This record gives sequence, structure tokens and C-alpha cells, in this order.
Amino acid sequence: MSLSLLLQSDPAIQIHVFTALSALLLGTYLLIARKGTRTHRICGRIWIGLMVVTSLSSFFIHSLRLYYGFSPIHILSVMTLIGSWQVVAAARAGRIAEHRRHVGNLYLLALLTAGAFTLLPGRLMHKLLFGEGQGQVHLLAIGMLLVVVVLFQWWLRLGGERHRA
Repeated sequence: MSLSLLLQSDPAIQIHVFTALSALLLGTYLLIARKGTRTHRICGRIWIGLMVVTSLSSFFIHSLRLYYGFSPIHILSVMTLIGSWQVVAAARAGRIAEHRRHVGNLYLLALLTAGAFTLLPGRLMHKLLFGEGQGQVHLLAIGMLLVVVVLFQWWLRLGGERHRA
């Protein structure tokens, strides 16, 4: 693992990676910590800010130029901005089940699933974590991440049913 590739990257990529990883860590804490506390609300605001900055920074990253400098991943960025607004609106309106669903969807799609795709061979995060070798370790890591995504989705559904009763 070498951070030199990241440090040599465009500032938009550096911002994107820093905010995405920060959102991943803070989001994990928020999902397992006690809900409704002052700490939860403060950390939640920071998390939404990180998600928005991550999404906005993606519009300055054009490594996959498929459609006029943009790629299908930019659709996810737009969906993340909309989802971030939905998270805040639901929380402010006191619709906690809806808030929880939107947070889970953002975490699952914008962080875990998109994060799994950054680990594909040839991508910067793959090179950072696994180097440029042709070993099969990356396939195991991506597979494990996808298992985590599926388990997380199952956990969200189980938790959602438990809270409705």
C-alpha cells in the first residue's frame, strides 16, 4: 500500500477519497451508536456534509470519460445529493423510519457499493491497496466487501421490521 499515488493525484481526487473514507468511518459509527442523542445529531450533520462534499467533488473527476467527460457513476453522485436532502428532511420532520431507510440506502449505495467498484483492477484505490501486481487478492477483497454489502442490507431490513412493531 502506497499513498504516493494518492498524493500525486488531482486535488479533487484527494478531497473525494478523504471525504468518502471519513464518511465511511463516521457512518459506521452512526449506524451502531445510540440514536437520537446530541452526539448523534452533531455527527449526523458532519456525515451529511461529508457525503455532499464527496458527491460534489466527483463532478471534478473525469477519469472515465464516457459522456461529455462524465460517466454513469456521476448519476450516483446526483442520487447521493438528493438522498442527502431526503435524510435531512425526514429527520427534521420527525419521520424516523424514513430517515433510517434513506441513511441506510446512502451508506449502502453511495459508500459500500460505489466503494467496491473503486477496488476494480486499474482503478486508483485498487493500485493504492493492492499495488499493480496481477495477484488474485483483489478479487477476494472485492468479494468480501460485496458479502458485507449483502449482510448490511439484510441487517437494515431486519432492523426496520423490528422498529415497525
